[in-house]
Amino acid sequence: MRLSRFSDIGLRALLLLAVDPERILATAEMAMRLRVSRDHLGKSLQALQALGIVRSTRGRSGGFVMQSPASSVKVGSLVRQLEPSLALAECFESESACPLTGDCRLAGALSEAQDSFFRTLDQYTVQDLVAANYQQLVEIGGDRAVAHHGS
Repeated sequence: MRLSRFSDIGLRALLLLAVDPERILATAEMAMRLRVSRDHLGKSLQALQALGIVRSTRGRSGGFVMQSPASSVKVGSLVRQLEPSLALAECFESESACPLTGDCRLAGALSEAQDSFFRTLDQYTVQDLVAANYQQLVEIGGDRAVAHHGS
């Protein structure tokens, strides 16, 4: 399974925000640091905001900040919510034209693989991922990223 660019950017932004959860980061700064399009990042951040994971602040020093604790955000659940479609093949779609839909071992195998994929992701929180890549994330976060969460 491959994550959409939308989910990938959202996850990376969340990791960057979670390094220092009280620090407000502007979309332009995050886009530059993550080397992604500001427009794509903005859309992913809006989705994270709609899920209540981040919140935005307006004004000159506005941007995005964590709203939910990183330790409470399960990666599997987040990917399920961010992915525009979890259909691995046409037969997973309600309007499938495949003549094997409903009685196909391939669909069963794909479904089993997807279940394993999400069971694995469900074992991790955003905080787990931040802890595993903490120093790199602090470096990406720039001069103002504080190192109060430990290495």
